[in-house]
Amino acid sequence: MEFEFWDNCWQRESQPFHLAEAHTFLVKYVEQFFSKDKKIFVPLSGKSVDLVFLSQQGYYPVGIEFNPKAVNRFIQEQQLEFSSQNFPVANGNQLTRHHNDTMEVWLADFFDITENHVGKFEQVYDRAAFIALPESMRADYANHLKTLLAEHATILLVTMDYQPDEMSGPPFHITLDEIKQQFPEGGVEELCRCSLLDSHPRWKELELSRLDEVLYRITF
Repeated sequence: MEFEFWDNCWQRESQPFHLAEAHTFLVKYVEQFFSKDKKIFVPLSGKSVDLVFLSQQGYYPVGIEFNPKAVNRFIQEQQLEFSSQNFPVANGNQLTRHHNDTMEVWLADFFDITENHVGKFEQVYDRAAFIALPESMRADYANHLKTLLAEHATILLVTMDYQPDEMSGPPFHITLDEIKQQFPEGGVEELCRCSLLDSHPRWKELELSRLDEVLYRITF
């Protein structure tokens, strides 16, 4: 993971990728595509209030985040009470599972998480993982994610669409062709897109010709 970059990001108070409310895409589509009787996997969850929204709506989200600042802030800001367990892994790292009756949040490197830890998922909400990784890591991410998918899984994937010569990322520019390349077993459908140019001062500073957030549904 790009730990140093994201660690520096979490030291700043205002982040364009962090929203004070649940993401509009999630609010609009969760009931249409996700079921409350199955857990929802949320990789690189940061301190996203999407987890709180999902739990309040009766879903059980399972977040994975590798940055302890983000996890600690999430727990403190949302005033959550969790039970916690630590799990060593072979490479010397440690995984920590925070959980209660409504959600769980793992402090862990995504690539250390296995089916033995979290099981398999039919529902994945990826708002901030795929677009946070450089191209050299996205194939590894997709392949590892697929080891955690059950049959007939659905992924709601949020991406960014902009002129790549105007911004280097992260968040990285993701094309429909790349999604199809990384998930060739799945059917890919664009569900929604909206412009972010006026949503945060950081985006305005970059003076981009366009910056669209795009929601795709990947079905297996």
